Amino acid sequence: MGTCFAESHAAAIKHTVIRVEKTMGMVKAYLQLKAVIATKQMASAHAMLRTRAKVSAGSPPSSHASTAANKRNTEKKSPNALKKSQ
Repeated sequence: MGTCFAESHAAAIKHTVIRVEKTMGMVKAYLQLKAVIATKQMASAHAMLRTRAKVSAGSPPSSHASTAANKRNTEKKSPNALKKSQ
């Protein structure tokens, strides 16, 4: 009877150790993820500040904006209608 209790006690201790190690691993992963997210957000905020500075300086933030502005400012010339013979 004593060996059965010792085996179950050892199994319980083993599961406790595994649970503690898993918890420590999850905490470590969470902290790493939080650090990465914070770094990405800081980089994103820096990029937004640069974009705002460009806009306030008068230059468009991207080539898409300049292309769109050029399209709006150009005159559209329609081609002559083709005569269809009936």
